[in-house]
Amino acid sequence: MLRHSWTNDDITPEPDYAVRAVRLARLGNEPYEGGAWVIVDPHTTMTEHVNPVGETEIFYVIEGSGTLVVGQESSVVRPGDSVLIPPGERHRLHNDADTPLRMLALWWGAGSDG
Repeated sequence: MLRHSWTNDDITPEPDYAVRAVRLARLGNEPYEGGAWVIVDPHTTMTEHVNPVGETEIFYVIEGSGTLVVGQESSVVRPGDSVLIPPGERHRLHNDADTPLRMLALWWGAGSDG
């Protein structure tokens, strides 16, 4: 068994994305290339961005709610939702609530041709 633990003290600002996060450690040959526990603070918008070429990402919403925009589509997200962000899609997440939005983000495929 490989294990990685973190505490709230490990969560740090990620200014490029306007969020706070702790990156997941690589634990062997798992299928994701990267991941992070992410907090979007109340009334804050994650920086709109496009992932590196070929990268797919999934957001798993754990707590809180907000509005996720992927390409031309917009949807309210809440706990229990998982959303796939295909390669090349511009996306942003706005927390319009008074409480933090917490999620797990996993990504893979950067540098591939899709």
